[in-house]
Amino acid sequence: MKKKYSKGEIAKIILISMAIIGMGITFIALPGTAYIFQLFKPKNGQDKHRIRQSLHGLEKNNFVRRYNKNGQEFIELTSKGKQKVYKYQIDEISLKKKKKWDGEWVLIAFDIPENKKGARNALSRKLKEIGCYPLQKSLFAYPYECKEEIDFVTNYFKVSKYVYYMKVRDIEGGDGKLKKHFNLR
Repeated sequence: MKKKYSKGEIAKIILISMAIIGMGITFIALPGTAYIFQLFKPKNGQDKHRIRQSLHGLEKNNFVRRYNKNGQEFIELTSKGKQKVYKYQIDEISLKKKKKWDGEWVLIAFDIPENKKGARNALSRKLKEIGCYPLQKSLFAYPYECKEEIDFVTNYFKVSKYVYYMKVRDIEGGDGKLKKHFNLR
């Protein structure tokens, strides 16, 4: 087991691992703590204790639920646990850069209503943070395919129906500035 984990890192690894194993499954259940121990390969009782403490904290905060079925212990992500995993994923999302640009721009445009202003502002901040270039307040550009990531972000902020994803070859008036910004030739 790694010598030092920062506060909450063991819990984060447990939650993300449970989500990865159960991708696409609504009901995520894993057989007991044995699986969790396999993630960390504890070397001694102290390591096992730290893992049990993290698991207990996750259970206490309603991120996971433990139960017995037919004499076997199961651990399940709760809806609150799934939300926490989404939060981890949105914090760590990034856009891919390819070695060679294919000449197509991705444009992300949105028209989010005023009553969803918080989500609109959060989406704008996130698009800038992950590397999209703001052409206007609600129009962003990126030089590479990123539909999957944009879909994840817009779903996270619950604004997908207001967002348009387009691919274009030419952007009159702004192409040179964009090429310079993204170091494209």
